[in-house]
Amino acid sequence: MNRELLNYLCEPTTKAELKLVDEKYDEGGRITEGFLVSPSGKKYPILRGIPRFVPEDDLIKSVKSFGDEWNYFNFIDFRANWLNHTVKHTFGSTEVFKDKVIIDAGGGSGSQTFWMLQSGAKYVIMLELSHSVDDVVQRNLGPTKYRNYDVVQCSIDQPPIKDNSITGIVMCHNVIQHTPSVEKTAEELYRLVSPGGEFVFNCYPRNDKGLKNWIRFHVFNVGIRKTVSKFPFGVRVFYSRTMGVLMFVPVLGFFLEKLHFCVRGIVPPTGSFWNDVYRKYRSTVVNTFDAMGSHKYQHHKSDEEIQALVNKLQANPEKVLNTKEYYSNYRPVQCALRVFK
Repeated sequence: MNRELLNYLCEPTTKAELKLVDEKYDEGGRITEGFLVSPSGKKYPILRGIPRFVPEDDLIKSVKSFGDEWNYFNFIDFRANWLNHTVKHTFGSTEVFKDKVIIDAGGGSGSQTFWMLQSGAKYVIMLELSHSVDDVVQRNLGPTKYRNYDVVQCSIDQPPIKDNSITGIVMCHNVIQHTPSVEKTAEELYRLVSPGGEFVFNCYPRNDKGLKNWIRFHVFNVGIRKTVSKFPFGVRVFYSRTMGVLMFVPVLGFFLEKLHFCVRGIVPPTGSFWNDVYRKYRSTVVNTFDAMGSHKYQHHKSDEEIQALVNKLQANPEKVLNTKEYYSNYRPVQCALRVFK
């Protein structure tokens, strides 16, 4: 943990200042152990260089499936997808990250934090509640040359970050739908943004208008997930791998994805036939496993619900970017809204 992080940390519920005590440092001057103490005397430990703001057990259990998923699959080699989808359709280019202080809310495997550091971010604070912080995150970030980042184990709907402290970007991409309340989490994260900064987020869409869409969404999308998500971890992996193979069967693969038995998504070509085949297979396995995950929370919001939320955050429509693309019938893959303060 860098000492710089102390400028941003606070008690998650009261937003009170925290005092560092009993700290230990490594040879590079980073804090490896210690406690952060609130004015009320509550202590938050620093373990393995990570401040721990871990809430009650039931919330930890709600994200266990995510930690298992990140640790097992990892996403570090999906940078091409991130560039061609998330970055291209939300920001245009990676230039937006250069010299910025960034919150990566729900950082998962740490892949996005790593890619933003590669893109020239000044400092990245990754927030993640699951046990991936002690496994895949260490594997992805530890060996790199970068030290201008910190990992905080916490719930993103009660972030231990001072209000109005982030001058750059607070990013919650493909995560907010898995929190107890999309609205509460969005409001909490937007509070962290200082004037001139931005809050970037997207949410699973609720496409159930019209009889055909209603049946596909409620019977196939929601119904299949309710069944598959109850399977043990190993069975869900087997199911996802089977779908990865079946997706290559002409006609059958098309209908399996259309009916939401599996998810592949768009896979950027590499120019190598066998490499592209492998990437399509792996993308299907990973995305299907994620879609069918035994996550406690998985909200889908209509365009009207998201717009009402955005209006509550920012009343000036000129300070909200990507609305035309986000609300279109053919939303660009991984497009997110940019809400400036």
